[in-house]
Amino acid sequence: MTVHVIATGGTISSHFDGDQWTNIDGAGLVAELGAEAVDRVVVRDVASGPSSNLTVHDMLAIAEAARDALTAGADGVVVVHGTDTMELTAFVCQLMLGVSASRRPVVFTGSMRVHSHPAPDGTANLRDAIAVAASDRAVGREVMLCLEGALHAADRVAKCHAASVDAFQSAPFDPIGSVIDGVPVFHDAPVERPAAIGFVHDVPLVTCYPGIDAASVEAVLADVVGAVVEGFGDLNVPQQLWGPIHHAWNRGTLVVLASRPFTPTTTTEGLSMLGAVGAGGLTAQKARLAVMAALGSTPDRDAAVEFLRHLALVLDAGDRSTS
Repeated sequence: MTVHVIATGGTISSHFDGDQWTNIDGAGLVAELGAEAVDRVVVRDVASGPSSNLTVHDMLAIAEAARDALTAGADGVVVVHGTDTMELTAFVCQLMLGVSASRRPVVFTGSMRVHSHPAPDGTANLRDAIAVAASDRAVGREVMLCLEGALHAADRVAKCHAASVDAFQSAPFDPIGSVIDGVPVFHDAPVERPAAIGFVHDVPLVTCYPGIDAASVEAVLADVVGAVVEGFGDLNVPQQLWGPIHHAWNRGTLVVLASRPFTPTTTTEGLSMLGAVGAGGLTAQKARLAVMAALGSTPDRDAAVEFLRHLALVLDAGDRSTS
């Protein structure tokens, strides 16, 4: 089996030799895994440096490289990526590729410790990611993040600790699987997701804060086709923003409300009156990317809303539910 490794830089490739910092390219990282890995891996470097520097255009280029590798017949794809924005590029990749029963695995990995650390975590993460990408068990799965033996779905995962190797969580969900002795084990079935055919880039993100000024939000929402407003709790926004959001919706803007805590809400009577739809559990950053994809892949706002509903995350709180 042949796995394509797409290297984009990040902490995993950062090496300090006692004098200066250098970047280890993808071939160098794979070579450290031994001859067996080298023999079954094709490496392509498409970027270098910190992932905090990446734009959405850069993320799309990485996703396109993954799609091209699958089209060329790769049995699986591994993207080596910095952890700051790994979850976002992985989500862009999932938006572009969709989730379908026949798609070969796409796995993102990286490290929290630099390459020259006395106990680096990158080598084990890369070895596990290649094993997952080569496994038939991973066919038809979501685009995944593979770090510290855990497998996370791109639409659920978030970086939650910037100074620990245990950096990523899928809370309130569990990881979708784990890697045990080089073999992926999955805990649930994937949900099929639509593939985007284009992305619209003029989608601002507004984060609410106590006392936020209505006029500034009105200015941001003017003359854009889509926007995400990050509010509080179950998609609550300060009262002074009701007018700007309602005006934007009436002008034809797709306004999506997201929240820092998880809420699966997509539509309510209150949201309909306001002129907005809920992000369906996606974080504000991912909701913005989803709106870009929805508007770039559909003919009108109603169709874009339907596209977004297919991306919603569902989690039954059971007897702990507030409803």
